[in-house]
Amino acid sequence: MAAHRAEDASGGGQLVGRGRDLAALLSRLATARLVCLTGLPGVGRTRLALEAVGQLRREVVWESGAGYEPEMLAGVGARLRHRFAGRSGPLLVLDDWDHLGGAGTALVASLLLDLPELTVLVVAERPCHLRGETVMVLRPLDASVTDGGDRPSEALELLRAVLGDAAVDRDPDGAARLCRRFGGVPGPLVEAARAWTASDGDADDIGPEERQLAAAARSYARCSRVEQLLWRRLAVFEDGFRREAAPEVCGGGPLPATEVLGILDRIAPHTLIQDPHSGRYHLPPAQLAVSKRELELSGERWAAVLAHRRWALGVAQQAAEWWTAGRQEEAAALARRELPGLRAAMDPETSPLSPRAEAATALDVVVHLWFLWTACGHTAEGRTLLRHALALHRSPPPARALWLAAWLELDLGAPERADPLLTAAWAEAVRAGDGHCLGLLAQLRGAAALWQGRTEAAAVEFRTALELAGDTSDFGPGPAQIRAALALALVRTDPEAALETAQPGPAHPGAARDGWAEAWARYARAEVLRWEGDADSAQVLARKALRTFLAYGSPIGGRCAGELLADATALSGDGLLAARLLGAVDAFHEIPLPRSPYLAPVRRRAEALLDGLLPPARRAEAYACGARTGLAALLAAQGETRSVPA
Repeated sequence: MAAHRAEDASGGGQLVGRGRDLAALLSRLATARLVCLTGLPGVGRTRLALEAVGQLRREVVWESGAGYEPEMLAGVGARLRHRFAGRSGPLLVLDDWDHLGGAGTALVASLLLDLPELTVLVVAERPCHLRGETVMVLRPLDASVTDGGDRPSEALELLRAVLGDAAVDRDPDGAARLCRRFGGVPGPLVEAARAWTASDGDADDIGPEERQLAAAARSYARCSRVEQLLWRRLAVFEDGFRREAAPEVCGGGPLPATEVLGILDRIAPHTLIQDPHSGRYHLPPAQLAVSKRELELSGERWAAVLAHRRWALGVAQQAAEWWTAGRQEEAAALARRELPGLRAAMDPETSPLSPRAEAATALDVVVHLWFLWTACGHTAEGRTLLRHALALHRSPPPARALWLAAWLELDLGAPERADPLLTAAWAEAVRAGDGHCLGLLAQLRGAAALWQGRTEAAAVEFRTALELAGDTSDFGPGPAQIRAALALALVRTDPEAALETAQPGPAHPGAARDGWAEAWARYARAEVLRWEGDADSAQVLARKALRTFLAYGSPIGGRCAGELLADATALSGDGLLAARLLGAVDAFHEIPLPRSPYLAPVRRRAEALLDGLLPPARRAEAYACGARTGLAALLAAQGETRSVPA
């Protein structure tokens, strides 16, 4: 075999996570005359080819195109024809063949025609596109943690093999972030990891090295004009994108939207990383750096960023419509899936024009995602994004934005900051004639009164909200959610009315199902039943509510239902499980949540029951056990011992 590199950029000779790829390559070499092994720069094509040919019992000649120019290939072809003349079953490996372009492809075609016994393996970023060619795309290593986190990813295993366990164990989270950021592409990942361990710094500060940037620039230069156009426009997706987003954001001008997906499929194997689990694409760091530079040089950045912002606004609008239409799980999944891209649109300072010019768009995106911040546990982030957009928005801000700002302040335990926002929102809603928003503001005033324990005042506000908001909702909490809140306000003053108000079922025929409201209604019914001493029924309802809150990721709902479930469990005599539930509630969310006067009696009642059920030492041990186990695991371990109406 001719001289070749004994080791490439895939990691110092380590072949980790490539067992299936090796078997697939050997199978193709046994059945096809022309095999093209393609993939990203640094993905380990040469290393895999070396391993494969080392296992073959046939004559192998390895030719590297690194030292050749197209005009030299006639002599190379003559030499190879002479070498293989009359030989049976030889294998020719052509490595680093990309830069030779059409001349290199013509040589491959002529050798296959003149030497019918010859098999050719081309190792390159892109296939030859010749008849009979078998293409094998070498994908990056899986960079995600699998098996529930019990087994490290293939990319992390590579780092352990190359750097040693001690280097990875110094900061396993940093190593995992590095794997995800470099997408499991072995060469760049190992280079970045070595730089990270040498610097003893933060993994997030490690960027692509000059060799990676040069390889990405060469890859870009070999693309056609429309391929380059798509590549550089993809720079606006800094945190990745789904396939269907590319035409809307990147189409236009000399790149029609109808052609985007076809071009994406052409460049993806050597330009993009696709997550095997989510299907999302992203540009590796070096390719992203090249695309950003080229987008800036082309003068197209402002147009590409604005197209991305309009797409983000459309995504937020779609998610809000789904939430209102009863497709709440889909709405939450869409918002979370696209949140990395949405964040850029919610920051006015990413605008290519001026921050104030795009503050309205940023505000619209934040407000459309109201449910993500209020119902799905992203409250603190929502408040930060909304404050930033409001600060740059031209006065006066919309009433609905002020309404949301007040809600987020309340949820984060700052009713004193919510009050002036409510006042400003009411004035703006009256000025704009937004009756629906007036109903939402009444609902929020009721929520503030409920939070403070003023249940009678809360009930008045919720009834006002129902009158103003009407039977349907095009935005914000619907009538079912307001009725559930009214039931909560009535629980401790009029239990019978609370049960009647919290009964399940749509407000009128054709109304969308509101799973979020149903969970709060179950919580209200569970509290009434608990007050009446029906611990079993209260547990069933609280457990169902808790499942919904955990599915949405709501810290407030999780705390409320978790503490009520613990209280009802203690009432039934199971002090150990009740203590574990309270421990899990306290550890449920990384951001400490404020104590509401409305919720305080539930916790006090549960703690008082535990005083008579467990000695202090065992109780503390149960708290710690619950904190380690978590609410979701504790809930999964429980079975429903009795059925009650949904």
